[in-house]
Amino acid sequence: MKIFQLLLDWSEVWALLIPLTIIIIYKPRGNYIRLLVWYVIIGFILNLIANLMLEYYYLVPSWMYVKGRVNNNIVYNIHSVLRVLLFSWYLISIREYKYPVIQKIFLGAYLLFVFINFIFLQSPLFLSTNLYAAESIVLLIMCLAYFFRSIQDESQTNWLKHPSFLICTGISLYEGITFFIFLFFYPLSKKEPEFFVVTMRIYTFTYFLLCLLLALAFYKTKKQTQEDDPTLSLDNTKRTHSKP
Repeated sequence: MKIFQLLLDWSEVWALLIPLTIIIIYKPRGNYIRLLVWYVIIGFILNLIANLMLEYYYLVPSWMYVKGRVNNNIVYNIHSVLRVLLFSWYLISIREYKYPVIQKIFLGAYLLFVFINFIFLQSPLFLSTNLYAAESIVLLIMCLAYFFRSIQDESQTNWLKHPSFLICTGISLYEGITFFIFLFFYPLSKKEPEFFVVTMRIYTFTYFLLCLLLALAFYKTKKQTQEDDPTLSLDNTKRTHSKP
């Protein structure tokens, strides 16, 4: 039972070790895939810091304590912003859209909301339910735009077999489920603690699924050819033109 609880407590750390291992072994290639590689690396570091803060609480500075307990929520807030920026930019860049400027404006509006939220609405030292709700809304809209554009696509690229489809599926599932979890995060934790524990386990499984689909997508990029993935040829073209 203690081992199971330990796995749950550190799930956000070891779950990211799955795609990180694939990155180290297979070195995934492809245009813009580096955005996801950066997410896995930075996300792993942030989750590790968050868990170490709880494990070695006596080393944490006093200003990061709230009501006598160590507060690592600022790390999760940073992770949320990182997830939106890197995933959104990946989805915007991986394929062509009819009006990409709309998505970029939408992303800019999100960044403006982040500043307003932490200046006027919620402290960054607390887990921001507003921030997590905004994350889910932004990324779900980005994923819907990707799916809708892929359905309309008349090129030879089979987007259903493209690694980005796995990534977009993972993001959609994760955000669709966690939106409701974090929307009622504080009410559940105070009024229904037993059900809150269940929702956190659902969150753990959902995050594991996201990491698993990221790992599969990284592995799939190794198998991609330029005919399967036009972004590879775009990447190679950019490198060729950059040479003197």
